[in-house]
Amino acid sequence: MATARAKAAEDYRVYGNVAYDPAYAPRREERREPLVRPRERVVGRERARVRPAGYVSPVAVIGFALVAVLAVLLLTNYAQLTQTSNEIVRLRREASALSEEHAKLTAQYELAFDLKSVEEQVTASGAMVQPQPGQIITLNILEPDSAQFYADQGSDPLQELWSGVRETVDNLVAFFR
Repeated sequence: MATARAKAAEDYRVYGNVAYDPAYAPRREERREPLVRPRERVVGRERARVRPAGYVSPVAVIGFALVAVLAVLLLTNYAQLTQTSNEIVRLRREASALSEEHAKLTAQYELAFDLKSVEEQVTASGAMVQPQPGQIITLNILEPDSAQFYADQGSDPLQELWSGVRETVDNLVAFFR
C-alpha cells in the first residue's frame, strides 16, 4: 500500500493548498519527449514571384535620350575646349617669335639709315636749315627752383618791340572771339 500511496502522491500535484487532478497532469511518458523540436532543413529556396511585364514609360525614354544627348554635347565641348587651348598655346608661341623678330628688324632698320647722309639730303633740299644765332636760347639752371632766360645780344630791339605788340593784339583778338 505504501507503494500505491507513493504512486498516488506522485500523481497529484500540489500548489499551496490547491491539489490538481491526476487526469489533467501530463503523463510521465510524455515528459520524456524533447521540449524543442529539431530544425528542419530547407533544401531549396522558394521561387521568386515574377511580376508580369509592363510597359516602358515615355517620360523615362525621353529622359534617357536627353541624358544621352547631353553627354554627347559635353564630350564635344571638352574636345572643342582642348582644341582651343592648343590653338592658344600655338598662337602665344607664334606671338613671342614675332616679337623677337620685330625687335631684330627694328634694330636693323635703325642701323640702315646714316643720320649724316639724311641730314645732308634734307639740308640740300632746303627742308631743314641750320639754326640762326637769334634762334638759340640758353637756359642756366644752377639755382634750385628757378630758371633764367638769356636773350642773344645781337637781336634788334625794334623787332622785339614789334613782335611783343603783335602778340598782345593777337591775344586780345583771341580773347574777344
